[in-house]
Amino acid sequence: MAYVKGLVPGTYPPLSTFTGMNAVLHTALSFVLREFDVFLAFSWRDWSTTIIPSFIFSIGAARSSVLPPRVLCYRYLLLLPWSILFVYSFNLSNQIAGVLEDQINKPDRPIPSGKVTLKGAKLRRIVVVSAYLALSLYFPSILPETIGWILTTAFLNLTPAGHHWFGKNCIGMVTGVWAQFNSGWKIISPMTDQSTRFVWAFAFWFGLAAHIQDLRDIEGDTAIGRQTLPIVVGDMRARLLITLIAIPLQALALKLGRIGHPGPASILLALAFAHVIIGWRVMQAGKGSAYDHRTYMACDTIDHDLLAMVNSELPRYSPTHSASLLPVRLLDRLYDRGRKIVWRKSQG
Repeated sequence: MAYVKGLVPGTYPPLSTFTGMNAVLHTALSFVLREFDVFLAFSWRDWSTTIIPSFIFSIGAARSSVLPPRVLCYRYLLLLPWSILFVYSFNLSNQIAGVLEDQINKPDRPIPSGKVTLKGAKLRRIVVVSAYLALSLYFPSILPETIGWILTTAFLNLTPAGHHWFGKNCIGMVTGVWAQFNSGWKIISPMTDQSTRFVWAFAFWFGLAAHIQDLRDIEGDTAIGRQTLPIVVGDMRARLLITLIAIPLQALALKLGRIGHPGPASILLALAFAHVIIGWRVMQAGKGSAYDHRTYMACDTIDHDLLAMVNSELPRYSPTHSASLLPVRLLDRLYDRGRKIVWRKSQG
């Protein structure tokens, strides 16, 4: 099974047909393409919650920056590998620790599918975490966030508290979003009071939304002893708690972070309607994990729209700002299309 057409080991001409420098180049290219394919296999599901939001949020940093375009381009060239290493380092650790869970919930992942051995994944983890830390040493302002994310990854994958719903979502998810968005902004431009407020609002919003993700993974989480909210209190009670407590707290986090507040009544109504729809979908028990997964991905869409709302120092609701959302929409469309293609390949 290939995640990208043409990246199947063995589809290249045999090494014996190459000589000298050509053989070296062929070997190097095969290695790079193979590792790129492995990276996609480990991480493609999580781009919408890691790489894409980081770049959307960084647009506001770029617009408020006084750096010349040449320097901004260089900073974005730094943000890309940092974002890749951010998600890859976590996914390697998470999937190494969760092989049994993935055999049930996501058997197409690299380790349970046999695409990568457990030993190979552990070796890649050492290389990726080392590169991730080295990149932050090169750009020291993001060192606290990088160390914070490494510690958060260890907490989530190696400790009993990280397997409990409070530790997993209310601590791990919050600190992870803080590390992700703080770095995404700081790589482009220094933090401001406004951007700091946005980061913490989004961090708490994400932490509360993560409970929705746990509704779809009950079988696999039970198999590895994870204590998520639906496992601890039961599926229906968890849905009630999410709808009546977590989702209103999400709206409160946005208000305290001044995201959409104050703003036109149409924006406030749209935000309220979006959260009501999510709550209604959460209460549809018995429709299966695929339905719950789509509900969680709807939260992703809301998140991208919220990020687009705050990513600029321009007047927030002006026509100029609306036009500036076109790159964000393009990113979303490209990712959504790519995710559907990869999903079809993984099922085939």
